[in-house]
Amino acid sequence: MKVFISADIEGVTGICHRDEILSDKPEYKVFQLQMTKEVLAACRGAIAAGAKEILVKDAHATGRNILGDDLPKEVSLSRGWSGHPYLMMDGIDNTFDAVVYIGYHSRAGSLHNPLAHSFSGRKIHEVKINGHLMSEFLINSYIASSEKVPVIFLSGDDGLCQSAKRYNEKIKTVSTQKGVGAATIAQSPKKSLEEIEAGVNFGLTNIKTNSAVALPSDFCLEILFNNAPDAYSISFYPGARLSNDRLISFKSTNYFDLLTMLKFAVGF
Repeated sequence: MKVFISADIEGVTGICHRDEILSDKPEYKVFQLQMTKEVLAACRGAIAAGAKEILVKDAHATGRNILGDDLPKEVSLSRGWSGHPYLMMDGIDNTFDAVVYIGYHSRAGSLHNPLAHSFSGRKIHEVKINGHLMSEFLINSYIASSEKVPVIFLSGDDGLCQSAKRYNEKIKTVSTQKGVGAATIAQSPKKSLEEIEAGVNFGLTNIKTNSAVALPSDFCLEILFNNAPDAYSISFYPGARLSNDRLISFKSTNYFDLLTMLKFAVGF
């Protein structure tokens, strides 16, 4: 069995403030370690379920957060950003049997996580596909679907876990914390580690009951930028249209083309 793990940090247990996700802040190291522990728990669960090969994509900020010293021998770690349009899913293909998300967070504009955003809180106010507000979870799950790989597990804030069930009722989730305004109420980090390990094991053991998120046949991407000059600049991307001062739209029947446009809009 071959498993792909995409790991972010804003949905890691206990995080509630921007200083805790920035590598130049003293608080960061505590949550860098917790992110690493939650990834390790997922790897243990996957290996216990029979995984022989695991690729972990470090998908936060610089892509250089996870401490690799204790990763099992079955695990390869993808660090940094290659420039591929798959972004947080870089490295996945149709040879994988399952996808696991660790430390994910609610979409931009959500009250369920004080650090909620969609790819770039600095640049992007919201992202829609076919009129639906999109989280990184859903955009990345469409990537998994395009490669015909089921998403079997998600850990992150409670709002995202509830939202994920609407698109994939079979997905196993672990709610690490709940957002309350600018605060979070988190469960014990030790409990999160236990639940992540058990949840990944359960999801992989029952993988035949799971399925990929349904992928639309065509796509209309809308990106609302925080600042009008950013929207104006991206409006020159081939096929993009400036719908108003801050809103760009882009249509395609090919999801990879949409992802390529999104990559350039985000600025990775």
